[in-house]
Amino acid sequence: MANELLNSREAARRLGVSAATLYAYVSRGLLRSEAVEGRRERRYRADDVARLKRRRDIGRKAESIANHALDFGTPVLESALTLIEDGRLFYRGRDASDLARTVSLEDAARLLWDCDDRPFAESNLPPLSVALRRAWLAAATLAPVDRCLVLLPAAAALDHPSWVEDRSAMLETGVRVLRLLAAAVTARPLSARPVHEQLAAAWRVKPAHAPLLRAALVLSADHEFNASAFAARVVASTGANLYGATMAGLAALNGPRHGGLTRRVAGLFDDLRETRDLDADLAQRVRDRVFIPGFGHQLYPDGDVRAATLLALLRETVPDSPELAFAERLAAAVERLIDRKPNIDFTTVVVQRVLGLPRDSALALFLLGRTVGWIAHALEQSAHGALIRPRARYTGPRPGG
Repeated sequence: MANELLNSREAARRLGVSAATLYAYVSRGLLRSEAVEGRRERRYRADDVARLKRRRDIGRKAESIANHALDFGTPVLESALTLIEDGRLFYRGRDASDLARTVSLEDAARLLWDCDDRPFAESNLPPLSVALRRAWLAAATLAPVDRCLVLLPAAAALDHPSWVEDRSAMLETGVRVLRLLAAAVTARPLSARPVHEQLAAAWRVKPAHAPLLRAALVLSADHEFNASAFAARVVASTGANLYGATMAGLAALNGPRHGGLTRRVAGLFDDLRETRDLDADLAQRVRDRVFIPGFGHQLYPDGDVRAATLLALLRETVPDSPELAFAERLAAAVERLIDRKPNIDFTTVVVQRVLGLPRDSALALFLLGRTVGWIAHALEQSAHGALIRPRARYTGPRPGG
């Protein structure tokens, strides 16, 4: 019956959501609830529920095709690097969650770059000229990501072998870029030590906790054609060297809708850490339509496997951490409210807080890990030899109109 009134349990059942999500729909204005005389619980009109279900289950798909054809998921390009399938992440056919527990970022680079140990020789460090030393001093007081933005272009102008397009030379350049950025993040001298060891030393992380840094780096290494990887790949397609491609990726990553989202997650933690009623505070944010960062991912409808892996490692490594306990409470409260699980942005911030790392360390971890992916995409695109040039779907006024 069109005018049938449903209780909350039946309305949630028809929509296939939890009661908390049903209430979130009401608070967002997506669904009406009505008071019924003589009953404490409000009711929902069956036709409203059916309309919302059609919009969500059918309309959303059509809207995605119509409105996002040049947005999420396109253009589609071929790549042999990363596969996201059935809620899992693979690097060249290897499960990234398994790799996060066993290998270093350098090992992940060897896998994604399809190379051996030769580019990783200890002597393969970027040149430190007088000009670069001056840039290094000028950037000393900046945040880690800002230091990278200053030092990478300075080094690019000095590393002349980087313009050689021979694959072996490009691999050596990739290693120099990674080591330069590791030094920029840590504000320490250039080193051939594994990146997670450099970070642990600079941030005074206990040796027993260093595997958390390693896992965060490996899980961040690549994620198919995300915004920064695509930016790096487009630049590489023009014939630019690996410094240029990495600069493009770095600029894109720093944006607040990509890697820079970790700053918003850190802000959420700061805002809610001392709240007296976590659920009430979050519910108010939903009612006010305030975005809750760090939850949900379009490629992982059942939850971001990278986040699940990191949370599992955190529970194994620091089970008694008060910061981890709070993060788990926060994640559970958000899931009850909006039916979304934590993503990689949330969990890298949890690593930052649990280990007491410096500000912006979560973004720095993401940056260093993803540098391996940017270089992998640039190498693969260079081998393809084609210029990436999408066409536009014109939406302006017609000529003569």
